[in-house]
Amino acid sequence: MQRTPRTRTPRRRGPGGLLALLIAAGAALTGCADYRLEPPTEVLAQVEFPYDAAFARAQHEVPDSRPFSLGLRGADRAVPVWYGRVVTPDGTVHEVRMDAVRGRVLGASVPAGQSASAKSRAAALTAHAKLLPSEAVKKVKEPDFGKVTQIELTDGRTDGTGDAAVWRITVAALRRDDLRTYRVDAVTGEVLSGDVGGPAATPTVAPPSTALPTLPTASPPAPPTAPPRTPAPYRPSP
Repeated sequence: MQRTPRTRTPRRRGPGGLLALLIAAGAALTGCADYRLEPPTEVLAQVEFPYDAAFARAQHEVPDSRPFSLGLRGADRAVPVWYGRVVTPDGTVHEVRMDAVRGRVLGASVPAGQSASAKSRAAALTAHAKLLPSEAVKKVKEPDFGKVTQIELTDGRTDGTGDAAVWRITVAALRRDDLRTYRVDAVTGEVLSGDVGGPAATPTVAPPSTALPTLPTASPPAPPTAPPRTPAPYRPSP
């Protein structure tokens, strides 16, 4: 004899069960709100090879050189690239390109267009700088500092005092998701200014402001024009 299955009637939740559901839902919503208030744990997570290691690698590739500028390109890509420039004692600028994830050297070159005055200026700037880039960065570190995306040695102070060497540092901030730019005296270590820029969700750094002049591109010569053809004299057919 087969038994007829009994249908189970749903149990009604009392006030206590409804209250528990409301508390659980409220906790879930509160957790979502708290998540938005929490700062991110890392900015530019794909950049595992930091700026100071990149400068050291560039100097290793060019012996007897001093740091001059460093910029991050393609920060929104899986493998960003560091463009580091170092200066040898004669003022020649060398550029070293490095993988910003593992630090592999991608190539090195001497930028074209380095005139005698440009070399003299680069040699003077690096000779005046007493602070290393990492020492200048320590002067402006904050709790939500983030990561350096660009640092370059520029001409002196805007107030006309001090020696002509200033580190210009650009940072992708951690908490506010923006770019911050600082100017630090490369001789005394005094912080001269600090500005907040635009969003840094994908900060692709522009070329350094101390970019070297490039040689003008010569236009190719015009192809020679063929002389006009002289028509053959008319000869009547026999």
